[in-house]
Amino acid sequence: MADTEQKSGFKELFATIWWLVLLRGIVILLLGILLVSRPLPTLIVLVYLLGFYWFFDGIFTLIASIRGRKSHKDWGWGIFVGIISALAGVVVFTQPYISAVIGATFVIYVVAVMVLISGIWSIITGIRLRKEISNEWSMILGGLLSAIFGILLMINPLVSAMTLVWLIGVFALAGGIILIVISFRIRKLAK
Repeated sequence: MADTEQKSGFKELFATIWWLVLLRGIVILLLGILLVSRPLPTLIVLVYLLGFYWFFDGIFTLIASIRGRKSHKDWGWGIFVGIISALAGVVVFTQPYISAVIGATFVIYVVAVMVLISGIWSIITGIRLRKEISNEWSMILGGLLSAIFGILLMINPLVSAMTLVWLIGVFALAGGIILIVISFRIRKLAK
């Protein structure tokens, strides 16, 4: 009896959510198409959205900090963060291309340094453990490939950033298609 009620509950749930999964899949698929076919303009739009968020988040943080100045002793930090956030939003609005290039370059450098350090650490660990483990060469080789990849990212960060945007687009395409397929399976289960 409880099993039948549970199945009925799932059918009701699936009947109400399948279209939301479909909608999410379509949106992600469209974003993937844009990222793959038009990476730079899509990146600029995403930078604008980030600027929009920073600007309004800064304004709201300023208002909240001013209103809360009597109850919070560190309200000055809120003012500082609000001003920085709002100014960052203004900079993005006035210089979207420069913001996209600088932001993407910064992210690529951070990723490159992390990959390089991870690669070097894998090489060191592989060498240190060569007498305790077998196939340590795979750890050393993986570390070497990671270090080389980190260096390649640093050589031309802008090309690396565009490649990263394109790669995210490919993953979004795949994810969107998967969600669309899942939504129709959920719909079928609801019947």
